[in-house]
Amino acid sequence: MRWLSFVVLLLLLTSLGLAWTVYATPEDYYKATGKRITKYKEAPMLAELVRQGKLPPVEQRLPEEPLVVVPEEEVGQYGGTWRRAWKGLADRWGVYRIIAAHFVFWDKEGGEFLPGIAKKWDILENGRVYVFYLRKGMKWSDGHPFTADDIVFFVEDIVGNDDLTPAKPGWYKVGGKPVKVTKVDTYTVRFEFAAPYPLFMMELARGTFCAPKHYLSQFHPKYASMDEIKKKMVPGTHNTWVDLFNDKNDFLKNKDLPTILTWRPINDPTEKFFILERNPYFWAVDIEGNQLPYIDRIRNEYVTDNEVILLKAISGELDFQWRYIGLMGTLANYPILKENEKKGDYRVLLWFNANGSVSQLMLNMTHKDPVLRQIFNDVRFRRALSLGIDREEINQVLFYGLAEPRQASFVSGSAYYDPEWEKAYAEYNPDLANKLLDEMGLKWDAKRQYRLLPDGRLLRFTIQVTGQQHVDIWTMVKEQWKKIGVLVEIENLERSLYESRLGAGDFDAQVWLLDRAAQPVADPMMIIPGATQYSTSWYVGWSSWCRAYLNNEQPPADAEEPPAEVKRLVDLWRQIRSSTSPQQIKELMKEVTKIHRENLWMIGTVGEDPSPVVVKNNFRNVPEKLVAETPFFTPLNAMPMQFFFKQK
Repeated sequence: MRWLSFVVLLLLLTSLGLAWTVYATPEDYYKATGKRITKYKEAPMLAELVRQGKLPPVEQRLPEEPLVVVPEEEVGQYGGTWRRAWKGLADRWGVYRIIAAHFVFWDKEGGEFLPGIAKKWDILENGRVYVFYLRKGMKWSDGHPFTADDIVFFVEDIVGNDDLTPAKPGWYKVGGKPVKVTKVDTYTVRFEFAAPYPLFMMELARGTFCAPKHYLSQFHPKYASMDEIKKKMVPGTHNTWVDLFNDKNDFLKNKDLPTILTWRPINDPTEKFFILERNPYFWAVDIEGNQLPYIDRIRNEYVTDNEVILLKAISGELDFQWRYIGLMGTLANYPILKENEKKGDYRVLLWFNANGSVSQLMLNMTHKDPVLRQIFNDVRFRRALSLGIDREEINQVLFYGLAEPRQASFVSGSAYYDPEWEKAYAEYNPDLANKLLDEMGLKWDAKRQYRLLPDGRLLRFTIQVTGQQHVDIWTMVKEQWKKIGVLVEIENLERSLYESRLGAGDFDAQVWLLDRAAQPVADPMMIIPGATQYSTSWYVGWSSWCRAYLNNEQPPADAEEPPAEVKRLVDLWRQIRSSTSPQQIKELMKEVTKIHRENLWMIGTVGEDPSPVVVKNNFRNVPEKLVAETPFFTPLNAMPMQFFFKQK
């Protein structure tokens, strides 16, 4: 029995009377509550800059109609530095998930869209046309006006530029034609697709879709001469204008880049402490008119070892830490975290991961070794590997029985949940696994310890992982697979090396989590080859072909054509992303899940696991319960801008 199903969880969150929400404008807040915001206030550190003449008053920095955020627990207090750990430039997503600002936000459950950069929108012609209304008077962090020009510039001159963005995101070309973006007026922008694209709101909920034209145009040949651009290039660093532009457009590396994010970098990210400071022009307030965020600074301490992060957490040195504690951490740390709560002056919250599998194995289906490639592409081999995993043992030993032994599949509570996929070859049955391997002709060695490949070599391969939790899980599986004669080695890599080998196809097998398993249509990276600009391990060798096929383009000459069932996934995605009917999408997703459960490209272990969060006792407005999911950009769906330090 599940310790807390996702259906029950969503009902629980609803019954708790979810505290934080947002209103598009102060007028909307007044209409809903009868309360008016009569005055805007600001943090003392900004008030001092105003007094010194270094900043205009808060009324001039906020848009005419700022976003209104209802805090989780209470109206917060200004000040303080949020201490957290990160792993350097490769960990940029850990920072972005905290400070992101999107056109629209997901609500806590991921069930509806809330206003963000856009205060309101119109969806016309069954999702073919979208019109967004921006906030009049909204500004970038340098005080320059934020307008529709910044959206047009992003779409046409960054995404639309083949040098800057050679691989287009899926939303850019729908119905065989690029999206048309039009500036209706200064604060209104229109997106027009060649065919209905109902999934566009999901894209907007996980991206910024704008860039500071007034700043970045000086590095773009459409707006500046190449002679002027070359003068700004650094020899040895910038070989082309694209190198320069990308450096200048990197929110981590370039502290001069104007931003609309909640906090902005103020120093070099390679220093021991990477500091983010409040954006003085941030465009949201609380219900009493206090400009957000409440917290002055975020201090990201460079730490490379998860054990060191754990020690810092239990000693009370971190104010809020989910990444590498819950996300990309291990539940094995939960007891020690609980034991040290009082000593470390913190509390441990349990959020809930929408993980179809906390750790899933993906074989390299386009392996350079023709013998291994043939073995990996035989579905009997993948099924045998799955049947050889004792998931209940993994759950009890590493997850205290709190997770769910299951196949890598969508979580219960998802609109696309398939119980047959969840159970597919997920029982522990080494006898059946051995039978499948025997059928393949994979004979045992003379000592009957391990199986042999058809060419007489030992059947062995290396599993590349990144992170201790994956090491722990697959070390257990390594021992379990001895009963079916499969020998593996576990290689724990630093993430950037893991990703570079992924891109080069230089691996036997890799492990990652199936973390897009509650709202997979919002981010189908794991399930649909070519649907996003990123690829995952099981189909990386077919990515370029699938991406071209999806967009009705000629595949590159060196692109490898995938098997028919993979092409069918891409065909289904074409229909899904153009459908305006939720019921039709559900029917199409049924076929997607059927294809996956039959082919088993992703071999899961356990999922639907609790996710610990370490929060100092004076660090408030953090939700007690939250569905943690990649498309929701968790912890962004906890609304970090309203976190604060409670002063005694």
